[in-house]
Amino acid sequence: MLTRGTLVAGLTLVLAMTSVGCGSRGKIRLSASTMCRAHGGTYDTRTKSCTYTAVTKSAKETCEAHDGFYDVAADVCEIAP
Repeated sequence: MLTRGTLVAGLTLVLAMTSVGCGSRGKIRLSASTMCRAHGGTYDTRTKSCTYTAVTKSAKETCEAHDGFYDVAADVCEIAP
């Protein structure tokens, strides 16, 4: 199970990645199941809940889980709107 700190860090990353595209290009919307899977969880549509497992993912893996491109040199994730 993920610790609270890991979960907060993961959600902060998601929020940071979505705010990058919010300027003039519009918002990025992620489904609850996409966010859950991106952070190693299994989403239950019936209960609208995510069950997490103790998994460590690299920034590249997390970015690619959101269909983004991870730039190693800049340490940023680019997600097309």
